[in-house]
Amino acid sequence: MTEIVGDATTYAVLATHTDTAAWMAEIRESVLVDPAGESPVGAAAERRPLVLDRTGRLYLRRAFESQTRLAEAVLARAGRADFEVDWSLAEAGIERLAPDADDDPAPRRALSAGLARPLSIVTGGPGTGKTTLIVRLIALLIEQARTAGRAAPRIRLLAPTGKAAAAMSASFARQRTVLEVAPEVSEALPKAAETIHRALHWQTRRDALGRARDFALDEDVVVVDEASMVDLDLMARLFAASESVGRVILLGDPGQLASVDAGAVLAELCRGRSGEPGSEAVAFPDFPLRAGRVDAPIGLADSIVTLHRSHRFGAEGGIGRLAEAIVRGDADAAIALLDDPRHPEIERVGIDSVEGVRGRLVESNRTMQRQIAAASSPAEKLERMGSVRVLCAHRKGPLGVEALCAVLDEVAASERRTTVRAGEWPGRMVLVTRNAPDQRLWNGDVGLVDETRAGPRAFFPDPESADGVRALPLARLPAHESAIAMSVHKSQGSEFERVELVLGDVASRLMTRELLYTGVTRARGGLRIHASEDVLREAIARRVERDSGLSDLLWAD
Repeated sequence: MTEIVGDATTYAVLATHTDTAAWMAEIRESVLVDPAGESPVGAAAERRPLVLDRTGRLYLRRAFESQTRLAEAVLARAGRADFEVDWSLAEAGIERLAPDADDDPAPRRALSAGLARPLSIVTGGPGTGKTTLIVRLIALLIEQARTAGRAAPRIRLLAPTGKAAAAMSASFARQRTVLEVAPEVSEALPKAAETIHRALHWQTRRDALGRARDFALDEDVVVVDEASMVDLDLMARLFAASESVGRVILLGDPGQLASVDAGAVLAELCRGRSGEPGSEAVAFPDFPLRAGRVDAPIGLADSIVTLHRSHRFGAEGGIGRLAEAIVRGDADAAIALLDDPRHPEIERVGIDSVEGVRGRLVESNRTMQRQIAAASSPAEKLERMGSVRVLCAHRKGPLGVEALCAVLDEVAASERRTTVRAGEWPGRMVLVTRNAPDQRLWNGDVGLVDETRAGPRAFFPDPESADGVRALPLARLPAHESAIAMSVHKSQGSEFERVELVLGDVASRLMTRELLYTGVTRARGGLRIHASEDVLREAIARRVERDSGLSDLLWAD
């Protein structure tokens, strides 16, 4: 970055200094920098492109303003008084919809907080039932409205990606058929989720300079799934648009990979005063069923409930315990678990050679391909696709997604007595790489090419169809690639019976605790990690450091 004053010689503002104080002093004196954010947010007089806050953090002005506005909006919403709740009706509904609450009070607290609080944040690892719980919460809100003689609340279901939105819609569709509520309550449940970008008209509502225009949501309840993937700017816009919304509910896992763009908002929201994302050091108080309305504002801590019990992993299972060790940063415990014969469902294999790793992956996938070919229906074939999945830390390299897809696809094609050079050969697993609303397919959706009487078709899961499957002519298949191996990033929101997690024998900066945790928790029943012990230890030790300062604004004493 350079600073130019009149015709003076250009010099580097961010040049390396041996003295930090001198470096900061030079930055502070730059005409490009607003020191300590002294210009009011949105002020026209001092529109300097950089802001140096009082803690010494240097921001692009847009990021600084987004962070400031988001913190103000979150604290204002968290500080609002509770809603009026018919707690006798609510308690009966919670007992009906969360019957095992005595064994695990967290779901009960989450439902109670969601009924009363203008802001609810429900966190928890994979399989803890976050989305299932929210379906029940919305049913309780509908029951409250019906009993009071009001119309059912207007609900907006949002997610950061098309794939996450589709998964959320599918979850609501499944729960609607098993929920113990009156038919009219079930019918009033929302039926479809959409992306946050679409809800805020991200692409269409811009001014002549390309800046996003203000836009307001007018629903009673806004629910955001996979909130860990939402970046700072988008979350700030969402809260600004939700100012008149009664309840905002965020769901997510702060231990997973954060958004690709700036910010780790969910982790910062849950950081508390401990300084560690998702830390339990701050004892968030229980949210009891209240006898009546609480008029005094409470705070952010009262809006957060963490679900601990996983319905995907047993309490003593190897995968769950390994995930906990990774989150704690306990490499010794993680290595010990992988070497423990009492947990045969998880293991680590060293990297003898690239060919050795590929050979093990080929054998694992060959078994799955034969199971898929033997299935009698498209729905069964799609289900068997989830039996094994290769997940990689990198796209490039001899053990990256691209190289492994080439090897594994060739073997899979040979199992069908064909070759990858045949094009979209029957049995090919495909991953959609671009949103295609016309086809109702989204970036990250996985399908299977197979032969039918009408010719080859691509099959995708469809919870709204009678047989749970939708067939698409290959000519209508949007941009896609092989899905036989995937990056850990692409796998977020998915789960597989067995995961082959490929890290390799050389650690890179991409291999972090968050990436490892995300990869491990995609597995439901079995996990094999292909990595040297040193790489595993380095990955567990390396954190994604996004010190935005948001938590300081939210949790300041």
